[in-house]
Amino acid sequence: MRQTSFLLMLAGLLAFSCSSEPGVSLQVTNPLNQKRSDAVFLLSRGEISSWITIPDGLLPVLKNTHGEYIPCQVDDVDGDGKWDELFALSDMEAGAQEWINVEFILPDDYPVFPARTNLHLGDAKDNYKKLDRAQRLEGVSYHNYADITGATFQMEGPAWENDLVGFRNYMDQRNGMDIFGKTTSAMVLDNVGKAGEPSYHEPGEWGMDVLKVGTSLGAGAIGYMYKDSIYRVGDNGSGSYEVVFRGSQRSRFKFDYTNWKVEDQVLEVSHQIGIAAGRRFYQGMVSYSGTGEDLNLVVGIVNMLSEELHILELDEQYTGLYTMDNQAEDGSLLTMALVVPTSYLIRTDETRNEGDGIIQTYYALLDASPGDAINYRFYSLWENEDERWSSAEEIEKYLKTEAQRWTQSVVYAN
Repeated sequence: MRQTSFLLMLAGLLAFSCSSEPGVSLQVTNPLNQKRSDAVFLLSRGEISSWITIPDGLLPVLKNTHGEYIPCQVDDVDGDGKWDELFALSDMEAGAQEWINVEFILPDDYPVFPARTNLHLGDAKDNYKKLDRAQRLEGVSYHNYADITGATFQMEGPAWENDLVGFRNYMDQRNGMDIFGKTTSAMVLDNVGKAGEPSYHEPGEWGMDVLKVGTSLGAGAIGYMYKDSIYRVGDNGSGSYEVVFRGSQRSRFKFDYTNWKVEDQVLEVSHQIGIAAGRRFYQGMVSYSGTGEDLNLVVGIVNMLSEELHILELDEQYTGLYTMDNQAEDGSLLTMALVVPTSYLIRTDETRNEGDGIIQTYYALLDASPGDAINYRFYSLWENEDERWSSAEEIEKYLKTEAQRWTQSVVYAN
């Protein structure tokens, strides 16, 4: 799966700007017969440098033809200290063609846009200081996590949000995924879960924790299948959290798991998670190494309060799995959906409902090989956030539209 599959199709004619300042003008086309809210523009450093010499010490920005900034950011994706990608979001009407300009400015002059994404891992032992990296708790599982994980990390682990939805991870060997339903576009999770604050398990002005996870895979947590058994990633060995980048329009972090033992195999697993503004999903990218054997990836949805898993062919490239039930903690309708590449999908299935290990989980089994990075998206559609999510017809329409947006590739011509 290419990273560019995140994108809007850009049909581009490239030309040098008429301005005396260095820059490039791009003609951008929305080829679909539908309006795109928060259409994604993603330009790599390599692409930009093939059109124009990048000035030393300057950073690229995007402007429209009126000279107004398009909300954007530059990101260091590989951690080498240099920016790798210029990312932006902009609305486009159906079939629209627009010109946008890439210009360069000093880092100190870079515009500050309203925050629409946020990552937060708070140190509960140091006044909830925001951490960019941390080691997860070892030897802490479903049997003994009470009063340990929460006393170490705010919200029990890292949380991520945009203007529509939030998620969190349990930063111990449970390695579960949870959902924060939001009723505000503000970034709120820095202040959720602190001592003395109202419980996030109860409805608040901003929303609430809407999901009960138990010992399931919750909201898109991962495992691997080996010899017909499913093993939760990180239930032994070591794990770490690290921010890749944090920005107003998108943010990304990663979990690394080392010395993870699955019977006679000793593995390393990388799980990157990204969130962009204006969408109701996070995107995971998972790979493993340390063995020559194939282990198939398992991505799950808790089915503790769900009656049925719906399977939906979204288009030629993606398949959707979703549940729609009164399964939010306040009794309201909550839809959870996985969107996975059809070419990797082996089957869908469910675990047993009782016993040890992973239970109460619907899952997608995905064909995986050592070093092969697999992308998936996990959606949360809560009726208290948008009344559309009380309609199965609206949900399926939305997921098909999302697949169309993901399917489109980037096309440039100069």
